[in-house]
Amino acid sequence: MPKAGRHVILTILTRGPSNSDMSRLERPSAPSGQARPSAPPALPGLPPDESLARAVGIAAAETIETAWQRFVTTMRDFGFERVNYGYTRYRIGQSIGDPADAMFLSTHALEQVIRFHTSGTYLHSADYRWTRDNVGACSWGWVHAERAAGRLSPQEIAVMDRLGRGRAGYTVSFPVGAPRSKGALGLAAARQATQDEVDAHWAAHHDALMTLAQMAHLKLSQLPLPVATARLTDRQRECLQWIADGKTQGDIVTITGMRPSTVERHLRLARDTLRVETTAQAVAKLAFLNQLWVTQLDESPV
Repeated sequence: MPKAGRHVILTILTRGPSNSDMSRLERPSAPSGQARPSAPPALPGLPPDESLARAVGIAAAETIETAWQRFVTTMRDFGFERVNYGYTRYRIGQSIGDPADAMFLSTHALEQVIRFHTSGTYLHSADYRWTRDNVGACSWGWVHAERAAGRLSPQEIAVMDRLGRGRAGYTVSFPVGAPRSKGALGLAAARQATQDEVDAHWAAHHDALMTLAQMAHLKLSQLPLPVATARLTDRQRECLQWIADGKTQGDIVTITGMRPSTVERHLRLARDTLRVETTAQAVAKLAFLNQLWVTQLDESPV
C-alpha cells in the first residue's frame, strides 16, 4: 500500500499500438520446414450468472482495496491484464483539476502515470479529449482511425507517438454524477491480442463488461477517496467533524477537553493539508471526498 501523501494512481490513456488496421496485416510466413505460429488463444469470459455474482461482490465491498481487487480479478478473467481507474470531484474546465485532488488506481506503471498527469501531457491527448467529451465505451482503435482521417491535432499526434502503442483495449468514460466530477476506466488486453479481436470480444460481452465497470465506478466513487491532499490526523479530522456537526470551537474545547489553542492548531493544520483558506472550505472538501465521519481511511493498492 502507498504511504500517506502519495498518489494512488490511474492511467487511462497510455495505450498500445494494436488496432484494426494492424490486425489486418498479414502475418509473415514461417521459414520452410517450420510450423506456422499458432493463433493467439481466444480472450476469456465469464457466464452471465458468474458476471452477476461478481457485480454483487463488488457492490458489497466495504473498502476501496476490496472493491478494486475484486474488479481487477474479474477483468483479468475477461482477458484484460491491465486495469486503470481515475476519479475526480474537482474538474476545472477541460482539466481534471489538481491531480493531487484526484483518486487514481492502477495495476502498473505508477511513475509514468504520475508524470503523465502532473506534467499536463494528458491535456493534449486525443484519448483524453474523447473521455472528456463522451460517455460510454471507446475502442482504442478509434485514435488510429482519427489519425488516418487527419482529425488529430499536431499536439495529439506528438503525444500519441511519445506514448507508443503496445496493446489493444478499451476506455470507458462514466456519466457525470455530481458537478465537477468525472470518472474513467482503461482496460488493456494481452499483448498478443489485436484490436479487432478485442473489439469482437467487447461486442460479445458488452452488457456484462459495462455492468461491471459501472458497478465498480459507483462503488469506488462513493467510498472515502484516499487522495494525497486529504491525509489528516485523527485529531484534525475529529475537529472538522465537530464543526460539520454544528459545533463551535468553544464547544469542541468542552467536548474533547483540548485547549483552545490546540483546537485552533488542529484546524489550521487541517486547512493547510487540505490546501484551503477557511474551515468551512475544509469541511466541504472533506465531505466532497467522502471522508467525514470515517474511523480509518482505506489506502488502496497500486
